[in-house]
Amino acid sequence: MKRENKIVLIITICVIGWIIYMLKYKSISPPTAVILKNAKYTVGEITSVYYGDRAHRKGNDFRFKYEKEIINAHQDGEFVNGRKYLVVYDSTNIRNGFLILDKFDITDSLSKYHIYKNYNYYDVGWSLQKIPFQYDKSDIDYEVKMNLRSE
Repeated sequence: MKRENKIVLIITICVIGWIIYMLKYKSISPPTAVILKNAKYTVGEITSVYYGDRAHRKGNDFRFKYEKEIINAHQDGEFVNGRKYLVVYDSTNIRNGFLILDKFDITDSLSKYHIYKNYNYYDVGWSLQKIPFQYDKSDIDYEVKMNLRSE
């Protein structure tokens, strides 16, 4: 076997291994009940209108800030482009999943409670009990549990 063929084979094996690693260990899984153990809430902003079939995915695109990282995602729901909604996520490991709650539009409440963007993103996070908005905490908890996939 020629030296060039061996190098191409080694590179191909490494690339395939890297792709499998990224898909299995680095991807964010759909949210399950695991996120409830260390759940935090933040502001998610809808960045697109509803689309029907973009590579077999339906819903709206949204983004939120997790620590120093901006998470761009999509979810099906009744969202309005440009509005802000509560997002629940696992505060210890974002790979456990996250969920944007379409029933809790907080756009108007953000200015009422003087919560503003910091460098184009909201970098706030609350536990369920410390959410400053006038929603019943049990309604938020119920909505999260109803939208989570079972383990």
